[in-house]
Amino acid sequence: MNTRRLFVQYALFGIAAVATPAAGLAATVLHPGFLFHPLGPDADLGLGWRLQRVYPPVQGAITLTIAHAAGRHVRVDVCLRNGAPRGPASTELLDFIVMDGGDGTAEMDESLGRALRRLAAVAAENEASDPARIHELAPHAERVWAHPEALAAASRRLVPGAPAA
Repeated sequence: MNTRRLFVQYALFGIAAVATPAAGLAATVLHPGFLFHPLGPDADLGLGWRLQRVYPPVQGAITLTIAHAAGRHVRVDVCLRNGAPRGPASTELLDFIVMDGGDGTAEMDESLGRALRRLAAVAAENEASDPARIHELAPHAERVWAHPEALAAASRRLVPGAPAA
């Protein structure tokens, strides 16, 4: 991967965020649906997996709830990619992190990985159309550093900001 190109893209995110006048900030809020268009709520991702819900950015990530026909629910945080991918799926700008309370070394259900890669392929097409729109996202490592207790508890809830179950 060309690190100079990524540096320029990240710099553009910062410029877009700083250059936006305060009166126009509401218009720049990330509406994550654009990343997954044409997929919507309850979209079939294959292999029994469905995109159940997409939440607006909280603490630097878009949260997805992915559900399996067998009843399993998974929380996935979509973060800004910084260097090598950390999750089971990624794009040039995004990293899909399964929030299961682990350290990223455990084996994952292959069908979930394939469903997330399909979702990432859709996001890759859309992020290329307007990469500055994802300026509210942060890399996973920065999120862990900035919100350690919130992210540690994230694996116990599917809705960002909700009390742990």
